[in-house]
Amino acid sequence: MVKKSVFINKDWNLSLISIPILLSFLISLYVLIDVDQSTETLKSLYSIASLRLENIYELGAFVVIVFLLILCLLPLGSKKITLINRPVFNNLSWSAMMFVAGMGASILWASPVEWAQTINSKPFGLEADADGIILLSQAYPLFHWGFVGWALYALPGVAFTIAILKNPDVQLTFGGIFVQGKSTISLIIKNIFDIVFILAILAGAGVGMGVSFPVIAEMTSYLLGIENSFYFQIIILLFCLSIFGTSVYKGLEGGIKRLSNLNVFLVILMLLIILIMGPTTYILSNSVESTYYMFKNYINMSFLSESSFAQSWTVFYWAWWMALAPFVGTFILQISNGKSIRQMILGTIFIGSIATFIHFYVLGGLTLNLYERGLMDVPEMVKSIPSGRIALEALLTLPLGYYLIILYAFIATIFLCTTYDSCSYVLASTAMKQASQKPNKSLRIIFAVLLVVQPIIIMSLEGIDSIKYILVLSSIPLILIYALMIFYISKNALKN
Repeated sequence: MVKKSVFINKDWNLSLISIPILLSFLISLYVLIDVDQSTETLKSLYSIASLRLENIYELGAFVVIVFLLILCLLPLGSKKITLINRPVFNNLSWSAMMFVAGMGASILWASPVEWAQTINSKPFGLEADADGIILLSQAYPLFHWGFVGWALYALPGVAFTIAILKNPDVQLTFGGIFVQGKSTISLIIKNIFDIVFILAILAGAGVGMGVSFPVIAEMTSYLLGIENSFYFQIIILLFCLSIFGTSVYKGLEGGIKRLSNLNVFLVILMLLIILIMGPTTYILSNSVESTYYMFKNYINMSFLSESSFAQSWTVFYWAWWMALAPFVGTFILQISNGKSIRQMILGTIFIGSIATFIHFYVLGGLTLNLYERGLMDVPEMVKSIPSGRIALEALLTLPLGYYLIILYAFIATIFLCTTYDSCSYVLASTAMKQASQKPNKSLRIIFAVLLVVQPIIIMSLEGIDSIKYILVLSSIPLILIYALMIFYISKNALKN
């Protein structure tokens, strides 16, 4: 009887539980059979896709943000989000949960070094000593991690909001909101949509683990004076699993909200300390200049077609945001009870972007200052040294640097855990037959464990690049789905 109550639950959608397990196994198997060959094959497919779909990604991403801002002006924007059996969060907790779910520890991986990676890519043929390269290298991370990306997160949230307002029992997947009817063809199409939905989430989880977990392992090994070996990483990973597994078990209000609030408080504290103890005037000055440059060139940056830089960077980022959007958009809806659609859209786009910018201003400004002073050759270091090690060495140049490393490592861990507990919660919610039902606690744990298995297997053989390409390729079907979401939202907006 105990086994039946845990593993066979009438409220679970068993097909949407088995699909993630099967996909996780098949993806891992494909990469593990031949890591080098699979990576080359996936890289080649990505190169073809980025070349042929460059204009579609760029135009589509720009259309999404314009569409959402127009939507805020329509009567639909004032509609209140009403969710059965969901708590109502204050603005601070809502913003915190939305940001940490959308960013995760990847922001701590990217913000110290992305300007250097941009320089190394020689954008538009510019060398490292070219005039204007420093300003361009600061502005592009803001562009790639800013308004458009958060708008790509918000669009699924709006579509799911409309669906759940029309029918509180709707299943919050692409198949659930787009496909009606019980015919065989309808069920096949619905399953295809749901496979795309779950594949994107799994690939996003793999990349999130791949880029952020090494930062945690690097800093923790330094602090403990232990070699950063594979076995050490397993121990740290299990520790993280225990945190986000407990958090998702406790649910939105008891676990995820508390972790998110703690995380945001510590992030603000850390960034303020770095700003005050670091090159304050330099950081503030560069922040203003890079932001002005981005706004001044925003249209040009949005439509740089037939450019190898745009294909390698802009297309990659828009595809990455799209692939993560099914999870983040669903989660944003789950925490937005009592807010209007307008509040959800504007809060997601602007709060998310501003919080992201601040990380690049402070952490990127710190490492850039060290580079310009000749103390750290970050563009050269980033070619062979992990981002976590570069951030660590930059922090050691500051007073209280050792303690800042402790804080940085702790924040990265909480970031990772809040992303994964949110992701586990969304997958568990997706696997419920009705959206109005809270996801079963045991189901949340099942998905928490599942999300760890695939990334750690692939990381053990340094196959993370394969998962990055899988994530981007998995976003290609989402181009059609995004078009369907815009049509679906527009049709309902005209009725109000």
